[in-house]
Amino acid sequence: MSGAAPEIRLVVFDFDGVMIDFVPERRLQFLEQLTGKPAADIHAAIWGSDFEIGAEQGAYRTGDAYLAAFNERIGFQLSRAQWIAARRSAMQLRPDMVEYARSLSERVSLALLTNNGALLHEALPELVPEVCGVFIKNLHASYEFGARKPDTEVFTRLLEHCRVPAQQAVFIDDYYEFIQGAISAGMHGIHFQNLPQLRAALEPLLR
Repeated sequence: MSGAAPEIRLVVFDFDGVMIDFVPERRLQFLEQLTGKPAADIHAAIWGSDFEIGAEQGAYRTGDAYLAAFNERIGFQLSRAQWIAARRSAMQLRPDMVEYARSLSERVSLALLTNNGALLHEALPELVPEVCGVFIKNLHASYEFGARKPDTEVFTRLLEHCRVPAQQAVFIDDYYEFIQGAISAGMHGIHFQNLPQLRAALEPLLR
């Protein structure tokens, strides 16, 4: 029918702040206790520098390469298991979001896109098997695409990977600027606040 809105074929979810609650301060506290180094120094070396942004843009192509650089920055040799434990300490799954995503998977294709590096991506099956069970192989971190949200390139490359036109895809994120990046790439965007609000915004697009 002429003028009809394109059918939505793909719904893309953010990870932190959407599928899980994430409190970065807890990770810093965990690392401070583990390493004996001040949390402020750890933050300055990693998240207060250009290190993590570079990792999210693909500076380290494997989890091992990321961890080696991370350890060099903080001056302490964390094991992979310790890094994962630190990440886990800051996370809490949102079961209602997992179940809603599962219900959507019966109607449309799903993908996950998080601004993160290789180690977090590799650790997802261990950290959140419930999320992995819903998104299966369509779990993506920005490092894979050589760009990070809100850059339009990361959305364009994800859509090329999924083989879905931008106008047939919806992106959900708790950061408004990231939503604007997706919209600039031609996608629909929903600024996530909570599950009832998400349902109210998304369901009309799927009819």
